[in-house]
Amino acid sequence: MIMSGRDGYSGRAVSCEPEPDRADSLIYIVKPRLVLHSGSRTVSKQTSSSPDHAPSYQTTLPAKIPSFDDRITAMGKKILAGVRVEGSSIISKQFWSQRFMEWSTQTPSLKRNLFRLVDVLPSLDSSEAISDHVLQYLGDEAEMIPGWAMWGLKNSGFVSRSVMAAAVTLGVRQMAAQFIAGETPAKALSILRKIRRSGFAFTVDLLGEYCVSEKEAESYLKRYLECFSVLGPRVATWPESSSLMPENPGDARATCVSVKLTALYSQVSSLNQKRSVSVLSDRLALLAHQAKTANAQLYVDAEDSANNEIIYKAFKQVFGSAEFRNERLVGCVVQAYSRHAEELVSDLLAFSKERGSPIAIRLVKGAYWDHETTVALQNGWRSPLFTHKCSADAQFEKISRFLLDNHQNLFPAFGSHNVRSLAHACVYAESRGIPSTNFELQMLYGMADPIARAFRHHDYLIRLYVPLGPLLPGMGYLVRRLLENTSNESFLRHTFFDDRDIDALLAAPSMDPEDE
Repeated sequence: MIMSGRDGYSGRAVSCEPEPDRADSLIYIVKPRLVLHSGSRTVSKQTSSSPDHAPSYQTTLPAKIPSFDDRITAMGKKILAGVRVEGSSIISKQFWSQRFMEWSTQTPSLKRNLFRLVDVLPSLDSSEAISDHVLQYLGDEAEMIPGWAMWGLKNSGFVSRSVMAAAVTLGVRQMAAQFIAGETPAKALSILRKIRRSGFAFTVDLLGEYCVSEKEAESYLKRYLECFSVLGPRVATWPESSSLMPENPGDARATCVSVKLTALYSQVSSLNQKRSVSVLSDRLALLAHQAKTANAQLYVDAEDSANNEIIYKAFKQVFGSAEFRNERLVGCVVQAYSRHAEELVSDLLAFSKERGSPIAIRLVKGAYWDHETTVALQNGWRSPLFTHKCSADAQFEKISRFLLDNHQNLFPAFGSHNVRSLAHACVYAESRGIPSTNFELQMLYGMADPIARAFRHHDYLIRLYVPLGPLLPGMGYLVRRLLENTSNESFLRHTFFDDRDIDALLAAPSMDPEDE
């Protein structure tokens, strides 16, 4: 099993000898271990792969570690200098979005109640209901909001309540539009074309995960099939669809769709694993065939730990089959906050070699920490995720190096808004002589546009993750994104709102002792 639940690795030593004819670096030939560099040392850990699939590769680490870290810091400062020239907002300069973020970082109670209001707003069907909820959620914090916005809270007349309800609704819709590009693929075409025209690649995501009935699952499947059939032929006709970086295989196809498998079957469960893998494999195969017809790239998103093993098994079953094993750069996602992420990337490397065609791996930090940590605490389980953010950041860098060391079989896509994390990957690639055409960077649409533009200015391929869907199911996504931006540990918050010292922002992360 990929997610086997084991806590650690064998600590046996590895015999490594430097290659004599290279004075500027140390080269190690390691078999059959997964080797991940950590700071100034090489860490060797036993992989979970069978002996027949044990990874074997050559990895290089610059001998002068201080200068390596200095180069990361220098690049990070260049990126942040470009970011801060654009202004102080991580989103666009639309007034409501910027003010909402600023207010919500001031006081925890205001943030909590603002987000509660955003979450419930789509279900409120009258001005009276909206104004009542605004009064209930924001009444105690009204003094923190500027006077013009408090007017509706201070005046209880019909006109003032109606104006307040309309203003709140408009503000939230404007904010949602910063993160959600459209309700359907057809309605999002103009925005997707603008993204390509601006020099970015994209992958679209249909909002919604999990489902409670097969009728709902069939609806999601139809939406994904429609997404490929709409985007494939239309996007191909755009002049903007010519490759942004011709030598980069990641942009060989302009259309890219990310799929959440749990939306495709209502009975996905670890207690129903065999059936879950079978049904999801059949439905993923339908999408893979449609993607092939539309000349589109397909990513399978990672989700929560309880379902990830099922997701990876379905991915390997479909793309290891005779029909799809030659499809290049089909993608899956690895979450760096998972305690099992190292085992997983080792297993995926073995799978890529076995199928004989490279796969793409989007490396992210992970977006289910609060939910999974709470569930683990409630049940007295050890969380499958790291307890501390610094541990996820440190593992992100370790796995980044592993992916780059194996770029012949694994196409790395580094998904983060953390400038340190991305600069580390870029500098490590440069130190290994790996050109920027062998990987890409990914960021969420509307989340950190100045950072995306700054990296693009340095000639990296940037792909934006673009959600599509109606407002109601989109509220959950919107609230998650806002929580990420305004959390105490958010890189974006410290960059744009707290004005944290740059050297502190770009400091190398380390694994917390509790997570080791």
